[in-house]
Amino acid sequence: MSGAGFTLIELLVVIAIISLLSSAVLASLSGARESARDTRRASDFNQFRTAVQAYKSDTGDWPGSGDNSGTRVSSECDGNDIYADLVDGGHLQEMPTDPVDSVNTCSSVGNVGGSEEYFYSWDGANAGGYFCFGINEFAGDVPDGLSNFNQADQNDMGNNGNLSYAEFVYCFQDE
Repeated sequence: MSGAGFTLIELLVVIAIISLLSSAVLASLSGARESARDTRRASDFNQFRTAVQAYKSDTGDWPGSGDNSGTRVSSECDGNDIYADLVDGGHLQEMPTDPVDSVNTCSSVGNVGGSEEYFYSWDGANAGGYFCFGINEFAGDVPDGLSNFNQADQNDMGNNGNLSYAEFVYCFQDE
């Protein structure tokens, strides 16, 4: 009798090889997804920075001056003055929102616990008195394009925008 089929051991070896290959592919996709999110965070910051500078140039004031300091920056937080100033004022097409942000408050984010959550925020009440923008967390390291912008000393930051926990803080300064 000739053996036309596969043995159980041969099938198990093939299944094991396929499992190993698929786990390697999934691991690399996960890293690529995290890297893409960090790239988007860098892009969001650059859009936000340009819009804030344009607003300051046009009006002479920082945006969001009527908000409580520490307001979350998100497309879902359209009731904040910073949203009205930048988006409704035509300086931004859409407010940037962290790719994995789950907005649970649009007011002060000072009570959001530590660095385990992803969000953008701003704070006008830091020790230097400047308007500061923060990215709470990155999946990896702060992207190279942003590391030279990380101007603020986090030791000077209050907790209103959770900027004392932020991995990236940029403070706009009058020129």
